[in-house]
Amino acid sequence: MDTNNDQECEDENCDPTEDDNSEEEFSLEDVLRLGGTKADYVMLANVSDSNELLNGGKKNAIDDLEKGELEDFITKLGIRAYAGQQIIPDGQDEKSSEPSKKEGKKAKSGKLKEDSKPVVKNAIKPSTEELKQPPVKSTQLEKKQKKQKQKSTNVFEFYPRQALLLKPGGKWFDMEYTSESTSVPQNESLVAQYKALAQKLYENETVLYKTKKNFQKGANSTWMKSVVSTGTLTDRMAAMTVLIQDAPIHGLQHIESLVSQVKKKGSRRQGLMALDTLKELLLSDLLPNNRKLWTFSQHPFDQLEEKASGNRDARDRRLILWYFEHQLKFQVSEFVVALDAMAHDTVQTTKMRSLATAYELLCNQPEQEKALLVQVVNKLGDPEYKIACKASHLLETVIHKHPNMKMVVCCEVERLMFRSNISAKAQYYAACFLNQVILSHEEADLAARLITIYFTFFNVCVKKKDIESKMLSALLTGVNRAYPYAKSGDENVCKQLDTLFKVVHIVRFNTAVQALMLLFQVMNSQQTISDRYYVALYRKLLDPGLLSCSRKSMFLNLLYKSVKADIVIRRVKAFVKRLLQVSCEQTPAFICGALFLVSEVMKDKPGLKLLLQDEGDDEEEVYQDLKEESDDEEGPVDPDRDVQKQSAKQCQMKPTASWVHHQNLEGGVKKEIYDPMNRNPLYCGADHTALWELQKLSLHFHPSVALFAKTLLQGEFILYTGDPLQDFTLIRFLDRFVYRNPKQMKGKQNTDATLMQPKYRRALSNVKSLPVNCDEYLAKEESQIPVDEVFFYRYFKKRDAEKRWKRPNRKEDNESVEDVDDDEFDRVLDAFEGDSFFTEFKDDDLDFARYVQCCLHFLSKEENIIKWIIRNDPFLIIDHELS
Repeated sequence: MDTNNDQECEDENCDPTEDDNSEEEFSLEDVLRLGGTKADYVMLANVSDSNELLNGGKKNAIDDLEKGELEDFITKLGIRAYAGQQIIPDGQDEKSSEPSKKEGKKAKSGKLKEDSKPVVKNAIKPSTEELKQPPVKSTQLEKKQKKQKQKSTNVFEFYPRQALLLKPGGKWFDMEYTSESTSVPQNESLVAQYKALAQKLYENETVLYKTKKNFQKGANSTWMKSVVSTGTLTDRMAAMTVLIQDAPIHGLQHIESLVSQVKKKGSRRQGLMALDTLKELLLSDLLPNNRKLWTFSQHPFDQLEEKASGNRDARDRRLILWYFEHQLKFQVSEFVVALDAMAHDTVQTTKMRSLATAYELLCNQPEQEKALLVQVVNKLGDPEYKIACKASHLLETVIHKHPNMKMVVCCEVERLMFRSNISAKAQYYAACFLNQVILSHEEADLAARLITIYFTFFNVCVKKKDIESKMLSALLTGVNRAYPYAKSGDENVCKQLDTLFKVVHIVRFNTAVQALMLLFQVMNSQQTISDRYYVALYRKLLDPGLLSCSRKSMFLNLLYKSVKADIVIRRVKAFVKRLLQVSCEQTPAFICGALFLVSEVMKDKPGLKLLLQDEGDDEEEVYQDLKEESDDEEGPVDPDRDVQKQSAKQCQMKPTASWVHHQNLEGGVKKEIYDPMNRNPLYCGADHTALWELQKLSLHFHPSVALFAKTLLQGEFILYTGDPLQDFTLIRFLDRFVYRNPKQMKGKQNTDATLMQPKYRRALSNVKSLPVNCDEYLAKEESQIPVDEVFFYRYFKKRDAEKRWKRPNRKEDNESVEDVDDDEFDRVLDAFEGDSFFTEFKDDDLDFARYVQCCLHFLSKEENIIKWIIRNDPFLIIDHELS
């Protein structure tokens, strides 16, 4: 076959250069590069150039193609864009004569035969000029040809499509090309050209989608189209929601419509409804959960053609997705701006809805989190109390859900506190939020930063002499909570020690407790608890604010830790002595808490039990002192001697009433009697007296207080598992009067609260939860009842017995009624009518007028009598039914 072809070529005078030119003009490589196959190459090679073609076929030939159909098909393929890539190498002889019809046919047939041979045999024979040139590497030649082809091809040319490149449905951020991004800066001119092309592609895509929906048959599409334009507000919102969920990429116009409705200031109802609709769409369908939206320039356009591998459809899909994401990011930013404007509305409901929306977006999506955080933090300075408290609560929730945002949120709140135009109220709310932040030992930097903020405002408050404000208490609370976690906290606090000691004596009791707690933390961490601190704490025990303060449990806790850490036993005795003295004027709940504290201190310091001994020795010393004075009075009266005695007494009292000095520590004048008004617990003489206060408390009207005091007097420890400051309050006592529907107590209950002795501890898990008048409660023995409820038990037990004696037994058989005789029947009637309870009077002794007058006087005074009884003895129950 090859010899025949060569012979035919010689007979017909074939020019080899012409053959080479024809091969270079059209080859198998070009067809494969354009997306064709080898079969396409064979089909196109059989077409003769000499034959006259008309609309893709031979002239006068029978064909089933319609007019212009093949031309439209080639236009859709987009092959013409690659027409310029057929490059003829330089130095090649372009002179060739046009072959005849026969030569053309033979040349084409020769190409088909050569195609079946190996590729090496199809190589073009180099000319003599090319042989003289030095050989060029194949890689360099390929790169040069690629560059020439890219220059000759118009990459940014727009070709409209007749079919959708992106199918509607599903999450747009789950598609193939949405995760491609880069942090490398891109060429601005290249990005601008691609953006212009992407805009045209996106507009063409949306037009195709609208056309498809318009021609789609069915009542659903027609209804949607009419509802979006002419429906009610609720129907329009529902229709736009469905359209956006079906095709989010093709429904950008509906997103823009919702954002414009949120911006609109005419109707609050329409804006709030659009706000809720858009919020749900952003959370569920439009925003990705694991990343922020990217702008158009954050995508790798320098690698776009390589990623697409020459496939125009793949490239255009990327451009459409990236352009939509860019537009969606812009619409979300516009929505956040509109949300901020809505947060400054005059109506409280609108501001609350805006704040809640910003919080939900901040918690669930990373998009626009900085702007949303600023909006929520700014609401701490809202003039309305409810909005500011709501913002503080939402920020605490954000930190709880996202602990990594703790530093960011605190820095933003700090920026709010240091603004020049911020109000004192907003600063107070910000400080309250910061002191509620839960810290850990891994967040030492944050704790140190918070302490710096607190002391900055603390110094400002002290300079302004604004010590009675709530701000000072909030700042001290924050320092107390942040100090254990800050490494450099000692330096900041030690600079403020003198100021803190000064504040303790001039502020309210609650604020003073916070300052004392901070001082104890600092000194305890340095193992240098000073006498100055104990003197300040000893003085605060006599503060009248203790009776009405709301932090009694905090104060008792501080007192327990301070006394437990003290190594001087006589100072501990002074604290215990004064605590019991103060408790005599406090409520039963505080007294029980103080007695329990004394019991716990005695466990750690057994030397305190010496105070429980009989105080006869002290009394003898007192009598001896009085006897010496009486002996002096028996002699002649000397005025100078009296003056000397008085001066000696004053000199003797001075060292004990002064502050702690080194002379006193070395050994000064020691007082052998107890001075309750001494301001220094070291030298008040508490070790020369006994706890006579326990004897008075053992006679207290409250049974629990009496039992606690008796337990301590007997030298035993109080066994208690509840909170006495909560269990013995008046409201807990009154809750027991709710017989039918008792209040369910939350948390750990004190089942054996008042039975502290080991011999009284029994199974009382359900006693406190039972109504005091139920049969199960009354069926228990008195030893199983708590001490503070014994009077309930006795009262209802007695009343139940009287009712059973008055009323007949209804459970008896009806047949026994027939056997009742006349005497029994009369007694039953007397019991019901109450005749047996009337006292028999003689006719002479009966005075009806005086009796009525006494009754009226009693009724007028009944209310005052009841009030007096309850005030003096609240455990006395008056049964109005029996009275």
